Amino acid sequence: MSSRRTNRKTKYSDLVVALLLGCTIWGCPVSRADAEGVPQLVREPARGLFLVATKNLRDGNFSNTVVLLTDHSIAGSVGLIINRASNVSVVSIVPNLRSLADADAKLHFGGPVSLHSVRILVKSPVNIPSSEQLMKNLYFVNSVAVLHALLQSDQTIAERTMRYYAGYAAWSPGQLHREISRGDWRLIAADINTVFADDVEVIWQNIAEQLEGTWVLLDNDSRISYP
Repeated sequence: MSSRRTNRKTKYSDLVVALLLGCTIWGCPVSRADAEGVPQLVREPARGLFLVATKNLRDGNFSNTVVLLTDHSIAGSVGLIINRASNVSVVSIVPNLRSLADADAKLHFGGPVSLHSVRILVKSPVNIPSSEQLMKNLYFVNSVAVLHALLQSDQTIAERTMRYYAGYAAWSPGQLHREISRGDWRLIAADINTVFADDVEVIWQNIAEQLEGTWVLLDNDSRISYP
């Protein structure tokens, strides 16, 4: 009898380990509601996902950052850091945007590439022509003409939220995969409320704490291998 119990315990332990390893490598298909706010890990980079810097990442441009991927393909990856605010006004960088509906709009640091260019994330319940939809109600605008058309549309300010970013983050082909593989980043499902959080400075800390509380990160040395 004791031998059978031991075998059962061993098999159960093996099953738990297998499940944990599976979640670590591939990400568990847990819904946001079921996880009660715990971020859902994802295996492959794609547009509309968050990259969350791990403590292994020492690059000052990206340490303790959360990046929203705006594009990912065989040509490389592009994204915006969403958790670095500034006191710099948009019009001080791009004077031809003085007609902004919100003249006091401040810039966020989107990344180290092309710091004198501006990109916009827009939260809108209606479609924005000539923009890129990253998820439901979230649009990426990378054109002054599209921005002016948006500001001159019949949509009221109350119906949309806009956030402006100076610069962006970019990775050459295969570079992001290598950084994820060596443990620099975690990939998780993104959500629009986090993108437009009032206090962006606490976004990374909040997500990092949530990730540390999940079973999938018990093995801190886990790595994802890409072909």
